[in-house]
Amino acid sequence: MDTKQLPWLRGAARTALHGFFNALRAELWREGIQVTLAVPGFVRTNISINALTGDGTALGKMESDTAAGISAESCAERILAAAARGDNEVVIGGLKERVAVQMSRLTPWLFARVVRKR
Repeated sequence: MDTKQLPWLRGAARTALHGFFNALRAELWREGIQVTLAVPGFVRTNISINALTGDGTALGKMESDTAAGISAESCAERILAAAARGDNEVVIGGLKERVAVQMSRLTPWLFARVVRKR
């Protein structure tokens, strides 16, 4: 299945993760367990190179957004720093990704419109 053709699947998975981590955080606070949800934007990895296309073959190339992303090392450092601070959530990425996260929360209708045009 090519998830590029099913953007709602990616959105549903993200929403499920937020719900799960919020519930986990609420249930574990008495035990002193802090839960930090990392929301990374584009990270320069081989994920798109190794991604499968609709027919099951490897994509074999790095997408431009991934190539322009932050390094995996920088992403990991930011996640560790946020967890050490006890942050509930950390959004990692460039301005475009941070704006997209805020837009999806504050004006989901506008976010949907922007995503459709992309």
